Parts: sequence; C-alpha cells; structure tokens
Amino acid sequence: MRKMRLRVILLCAICAAAAAFVLPLSLFAEQTKADRGKLKIGYAQAGDYYEFDYQIYQIGMALVKDHEIVSDRLARLSQGDSARDVWDALCAGKSDTYEFGEDGYFDLAAGEYAALSEEELQEALAEQIAEQGIDVMITMGTSAGLTVKEACDVPYMNFIASDPVGSHIVEGAETSGDPRAWAHVNDGVDKKALSVMDDIFSPKKIGIVYNGDDPEAYIYSGAASLDDYADRYRKKVVSESVSDEFEDTEEAYQTYFSEMCAAHQKLADAGIDAYVLTTSYLRLEDFDEALEPFMEAGIPVFSINSTEDVRCGALAAVEMLDYQNIGRFAADTLKQYREGASFADLPQQYATAPFLVVNADTMRRTGVKLPLDTLISASEIYGKYESENE
Repeated sequence: MRKMRLRVILLCAICAAAAAFVLPLSLFAEQTKADRGKLKIGYAQAGDYYEFDYQIYQIGMALVKDHEIVSDRLARLSQGDSARDVWDALCAGKSDTYEFGEDGYFDLAAGEYAALSEEELQEALAEQIAEQGIDVMITMGTSAGLTVKEACDVPYMNFIASDPVGSHIVEGAETSGDPRAWAHVNDGVDKKALSVMDDIFSPKKIGIVYNGDDPEAYIYSGAASLDDYADRYRKKVVSESVSDEFEDTEEAYQTYFSEMCAAHQKLADAGIDAYVLTTSYLRLEDFDEALEPFMEAGIPVFSINSTEDVRCGALAAVEMLDYQNIGRFAADTLKQYREGASFADLPQQYATAPFLVVNADTMRRTGVKLPLDTLISASEIYGKYESENE
C-alpha cells in the first residue's frame, strides 16, 4: 500500500515537473507567434494629392504621441507638408518598433513608374517591395491601394479611398476578413454629402467631371454615388471626362489643367444648376481659374472631396474626414497588428461628425444666397465675411 502511495506521489511530481517545463515553452511559443517584432513599413501613392500629405503626416504624429517613434525632423513639419518630406522625416526618426524604408516610398504616377502599363507597374512594384523586405505597406487612395493589392502578398493599410469596399481594396466594411488587408472605411460619405447639397441647393441638373479612362474612377470620384442619388431623386446628371493619368511634368499638368477648364466651361454652357467637385489633381492655387466658368454663370460648386476646395473657391462642402483622429486610429491599428492581431479581424470603420463650410466671397461672386439657418450651422466661413466678423 505504501509502495502504491509512493508511486502515485512520484507520478504526480513527474507530471508537475513536466507541466512546469512545458507550460513556459507553450507560453513562449504563443508569445513568439503573437509578437511580429520590428516591422519595416513602406508607402505608396499615385500622384501628389494634399489629402495624402495630410493623412501620412497625422499618422506620423500619432506614432510620435504614442512614443513609437522619435523624430525631430517630423516635429519641424506641419500638416500640408508633402508626403515625401513626411516620409523622409519618419525614416530619419528612431524607433524600436518600426523601420521606415528610405527606398520604401513609391509614387506610382511619377518617375519610371509613370510610363509603365498596369501589369508592368505591378511587377516593378512587387520586385521593389520584395527587395526592400517590407512587412507592411501604407497606401493612399484607390489606385495605389488596388495596385499594391494586386502586385504582391505583402499586408497593406489603405487610406483616403472614397469607397474601399466598392472598389474591392477590402471586401468588408466592419472588418476585411483578409489577413493581409485593412482599409479605413467611412460608409456613405458621398451619399451624406450629396444629401446636404440637396437640402441647400435642390438642383435639378448637376454637372460632374471624372476620369473616364479608369473604371475605378467611377467609384472613387463619387460618380457612382451621384448617379444613385440622381436616380433616387429624379435629377439629371451631365458628365465630362478628363484623364488624370498623366506624367509628372509641368507640361503634362498644364495639359490636364486646360482640359479641366474646358470641361468646366462645357458644363456651365450645358445649363447645369449645380456642379459637384470630386477628386482631382488640380493644384489648389489653380482653383480660381478652373472654377471661373461656374462663377461667371452663377452656378454653385459643391465639393464632395474636401473643405480645402472651399477655401480655394468652391461655394460649400461637408467635411467627413478628421485626419488627426484617423491618424490615431491608424497608429492604434498598426500597433495591434504588430502585437499579433490579424488585419482580418481589426475594426476598419471610423466616422467623424460632418460639418459644413462655406465661402462668403464665392457667394458674392455667384450671387447664390444661402438660407440663414445654413450660414448659422456652418462650422467655418471663408472669405471677407469671416474676417469682418472675427
């Protein structure tokens, strides 16, 4: 009996010792599986666009505030500095958790990439991403998001895409369901903005310009949302097409600018009673001249792109993007991924409360009168009205 008891005690001791040895190993294995270690980050955009600049800056600032990176150069920049400058500042920073590749910045509409076919572009990008050993790509806009998605298997995060679900950058809104895909999703931005436009102007015939050479442009420009809105409320849409796929040269931009001005003149002559301004590559300093046909004809310009358009001459817009808080959302998501979470399961939706901005000088030029309650509800009024009432 005593021998049996000793055997039981000895067996228990052996099991306990084995458990004590195996358990730390299993925990270590779990920890190793979860911790992805230091991540090398790359960046892609297709053309210079100020919202790309704003967003990558705010992502960088969020990483600084979270103590994920220290960068004196980034501290000397501000929102509005170019994405290239922001990227260089991130590369020069110090971080135990992220490495920003100096050669990991790709502008897919510039340099050697500009002359390539879509297939050639994907092959060249895939080769560079592999050569740089990049772990995660940050992509800006629909074109860059789709190109990176199709080019390789490297995980990516996408921002500033009008409809990342509709354009298939990701397949779901709440979560992507794909371990390599994540995108910031703000459902129904265009629809909400168009609803505000209808409340203010009640237009019957609406003009729009978008890139007809690119099938995805129908989605990312908001043209699809405008058609849905028009069908629902029995409006007429008049559209013009201008290719925004041009080489990164001054001559190519001037050709694009001239074509945009001509398209705007055609729409103004067509008798539209509102123009919807969507994503374009117009330089902010060129807005005055580009929008002149609508000013002369007294046609309100409503932007579904950005409130920066209003500061530069559009009559009104609804701001739907809070770059700073989206930057914080991005930094938190990246941290969760680095610590072992899957992009497939991480939340993608972040929406901010919309706010209206108007341009008082444009109101005077066009002769468009806005209801008093609209002016009162505006979060910001650009122009002389603003300065006179400070």
